[in-house]
Amino acid sequence: MGEETTVEEKKKDNAICVGLDCGTMHLCAARSDTNEIKIIRNVFLPVDKESVSMNDLTKINYVENEDGNLFIIGNDAFIFCNMLGKEVSRPMEKGLISPKEVNAIDILALMVKSLIGDVKGKEVYCSYSIPAEAIDESRSVTYHEKVFARILNSLGVNYTSVNEAMAIIYSECAKESFSGIGISFGAGMANVCVSYKGIEAVKFSTARSGDWIDKNTAENLNMVQNRVTSIKEKKMKLSGKVEVKDKDTKRVLEALFYYHEELIAYTVKRIIKEFTEKSRIEIEEPIPIIISGGTSLPEGFDQLFKDILAKHELPFEVSEIRRAKNPLTAVAEGLLIKTMSDVRKTN
Repeated sequence: MGEETTVEEKKKDNAICVGLDCGTMHLCAARSDTNEIKIIRNVFLPVDKESVSMNDLTKINYVENEDGNLFIIGNDAFIFCNMLGKEVSRPMEKGLISPKEVNAIDILALMVKSLIGDVKGKEVYCSYSIPAEAIDESRSVTYHEKVFARILNSLGVNYTSVNEAMAIIYSECAKESFSGIGISFGAGMANVCVSYKGIEAVKFSTARSGDWIDKNTAENLNMVQNRVTSIKEKKMKLSGKVEVKDKDTKRVLEALFYYHEELIAYTVKRIIKEFTEKSRIEIEEPIPIIISGGTSLPEGFDQLFKDILAKHELPFEVSEIRRAKNPLTAVAEGLLIKTMSDVRKTN
């Protein structure tokens, strides 16, 4: 028995820990055995195998599923679709696996395998992100959670699901003893978790975030949605004027600003309502608000958040509002911290 325990302990000492952020726009993985954090845009473009040769795909990021179907993935798919004026295919929407894409699970499995890397014959432990149940959308998180569990299990990985916004607390609030409000403004959802000393007091998500902004802007201006996304990522600033001569781009940026304002106001109001109605914890000292996620990347987002928050009365005191050190990787980094902590506890 003693010998078996020693072998098991050695296994865990040599274990690889992973944090996997399963985001609507990006998949992101952090591993304990490297400082590199891998990110891939969570989009794809089906390719007709009859019309291309493998030489055509030499410098393009693509995957092939078990049925022999080819898909360009990641940023290459996004660029190709913009060039062709087409909508890119998305394996996920509103924070969950898309019910519209028949190839969604195959693509996700191939991308997760690519991100995590070669783990064959190794002891691997992974925390992966899931959203909280949405308060304004009827779809359950259960199917989404179980499918990602199945994907990780097929790779031989030990897995645990962790709330996405709580992962931000793990990565950004160690000095506050893991007390704070983590807000992940992703593409599909805005995820919120109020934590007090590492205990989740309130968690929820809304179906309004980056895609909601882009969809409404595109519909109002009669544009393809990923074209709006491209303009937002390249030119959007929420502070100061953006020098743009093209009238169509100006209109896009104006609409984007209005929808960013609406998104933040909506999220703040929901935080107040959910905490007031559902929290069973009295927060006795000021706690920080941590802003993260790809939708929070435009310059001036955090200041706009502060300006809008100042117009509302919160049921707790806020010590500061700060941006995550890296809004795109904060969830994956927090998940990695959680995985490493869990493995140490069971050692």
